[in-house]
Amino acid sequence: MTPDQRLQIEHECGKLPTLFAIFADAGDHVGLANLFTEDCVFARPFQPEYPFYGRDKVQAIFRDRPPILVRHIVTNVLVVPINEREARGTNYLTMLSSHASTEMPQEAGGIYVGGFNDDYVRDEEGKWRFARRFGYIALYQGGAMPDIPPPSDEARGLT
Repeated sequence: MTPDQRLQIEHECGKLPTLFAIFADAGDHVGLANLFTEDCVFARPFQPEYPFYGRDKVQAIFRDRPPILVRHIVTNVLVVPINEREARGTNYLTMLSSHASTEMPQEAGGIYVGGFNDDYVRDEEGKWRFARRFGYIALYQGGAMPDIPPPSDEARGLT
């Protein structure tokens, strides 16, 4: 792999975490889902023990959630190319949200800091996508950890 190819991979994959945040914040579940491969694995930061399997299941998470005002702040993005079709990465994520309304401005319920460990692949069309995305929460302040019921096996793509 040439230095230029390495830089191109770092650039293309490095955009994906930010695009994920923008689409999640805007409620664009179609745009967000299209960042993933068809056969992806995705674990949400609040429920890393319940990964979802498949692009359609990732889309359903964001399509079916109630409207919220949320902002994901992505930092410390690192992408390490493995070869011309695969890369790995990490990034930090700070999330603030309000479930009271989608009108701005709102007081956030809490501050959650965590991140993602990502595996990227270049698909047949030459587009980089998330193949695996595993989230976690490291710190929180000003609110309790959300009590989210475990998703069903069907919702996760296990049946």
